[in-house]
Amino acid sequence: TRGRWFSPLATHIIPRLGKRRISQIDQTDIAEALRPIWHDKPATAEKAFHRMRIIFRKAKLMGLDADPFVVEAAAHILGDVKRKVEHIAATPWREVPGVYARLNRSGASFRCLRWMILTATRSESARGARFSEIEGDIWTIPAERMKGTQGDVEAFRVPLSSEALRLLEEFKKSATGDLMFPSYRSGYISSTALQKVLNEMGEAGRPHGFRTSFRSWVQDTEAASFDVAETALAHRVGSTVERSYARSDLLDQRRVLMERWSNFVAGEAAKVVKLRG
Repeated sequence: TRGRWFSPLATHIIPRLGKRRISQIDQTDIAEALRPIWHDKPATAEKAFHRMRIIFRKAKLMGLDADPFVVEAAAHILGDVKRKVEHIAATPWREVPGVYARLNRSGASFRCLRWMILTATRSESARGARFSEIEGDIWTIPAERMKGTQGDVEAFRVPLSSEALRLLEEFKKSATGDLMFPSYRSGYISSTALQKVLNEMGEAGRPHGFRTSFRSWVQDTEAASFDVAETALAHRVGSTVERSYARSDLLDQRRVLMERWSNFVAGEAAKVVKLRG
């Protein structure tokens, strides 16, 4: 898509091996091509490796004198890569109400971040939100905006809290089309626009990190069961066999959970009722 699939090959493989016959390329050649990025840029190296393997297998199937084994052998020569897991920066859940309050501005990026916080949805799902996707207090995110690499990705229903519905009415007043968070340049706002807002606020947490904030809040406050919390994040729970029998999306239970989260985020949970003597 847009040249990204070919990019690791064009940058790191073609300059070294592009003029060679595929029948003359062995594991040492491939290892030397991958070596500069194997440890320093493991994600890119992994993409280049897998795509090299696809090319050699395809060449073999086409009847060319290619040996797919040499790609596997190159990885053996280079050795294992110790990848350091870098977690996305997340706002501590106790600080989310303060961030939410500071986002109370009219710009599309500010509004989208508030929407993401309340619904605990991913950036792509939220940024492309449309008014026509909402019926009553249910927002149905179409399958094409849901994360997944398998063919069984489905649309996802999100129960909207009272605070989310209040925001929705505000958004409608200034809407110029079906998109909830339109961009003046093209389509809906970008992920970069969301990050820019947080940077300008001096907030270290990232947009996607608000999902971590939500999950940590559930865990620390025991606001819901594991299944309900994971389903609220649109995570798959259980094995394929288990999911084939347990088909409920736990909508009613998630509705209660999202209302509790909304009350916390919007500051309702912090209100104190004074007792008169």
